[in-house]
Amino acid sequence: MAASSGSGPPSPRLARKQTTRDQDIWSRARQNAAALWPDDRLDELIDTTVTRIKDTVGSRRAALAWSGGKDSLALQLLAAQAGITEAVLAITEELEYPAFLRWVTDHMPDDLTVVSTGQTLAWLADHPEMLFPQGNYGSRWFQIVNHRGQERYYRDRGLEMLLLGRRRSDGNYTGPKGADLYTNKRGVTRYSPLASWDHEAVFALLDRHQIELPPCYAWPRGYQVGTGAWPARQWTRDTDHGFEEVWQIDPDVIRTAAGQLPAAADWMARTGRS
Repeated sequence: MAASSGSGPPSPRLARKQTTRDQDIWSRARQNAAALWPDDRLDELIDTTVTRIKDTVGSRRAALAWSGGKDSLALQLLAAQAGITEAVLAITEELEYPAFLRWVTDHMPDDLTVVSTGQTLAWLADHPEMLFPQGNYGSRWFQIVNHRGQERYYRDRGLEMLLLGRRRSDGNYTGPKGADLYTNKRGVTRYSPLASWDHEAVFALLDRHQIELPPCYAWPRGYQVGTGAWPARQWTRDTDHGFEEVWQIDPDVIRTAAGQLPAAADWMARTGRS
């Protein structure tokens, strides 16, 4: 929800993350966040959002879909104020960055359940279209990992609502005709309390609470890509570009993959990496 003051919240200074590759732009936005969202304005936005969460969830059993990304960290703070602390993280079997897994171990919510959806290097070798997926394949990745893991948890826990950190300023779907709540064909109700928040409001909240971000935001195109398994790295120019970025982040990821993934072995051979 937007703040209810007469002047309203300031307009977002950042465009959609899909089109904002420059890390310096993100850094400047974070530096300016407190000026754009001073304490009184941010407090009003927080209070309005927490009240809306309580009113929307009501007596229904709800949990948080947690990715460790900046938006889910912001939502974690607000959901806790509304009394919602259970959370789920859906990940692959062996396609995650080791540095991210170490960070998760140290920073995950106390009530977090980790659900593995089972994707391995062998699976990736059998599904080459899912390596640095483009277009509809990118959406497919989130369906078979994030959505599938969340839905498994949703049914196992008998939930009636799952809270997401989706925001419309990133072009995310939050509901029909700009709504922040919807139920899909499989009966899973998803609610996005931060749907109308801008990037700077998220930064202002996290910085106020001195929340440490996962290491992915310091990596190449970190704010544009965000969290996720390394083969799901989005908006690469091509497969070679994807391998190059992952090599910059952690060469051992590619070295390990090359043992089972022909595309990784071929890239290493062509580029003289060892």
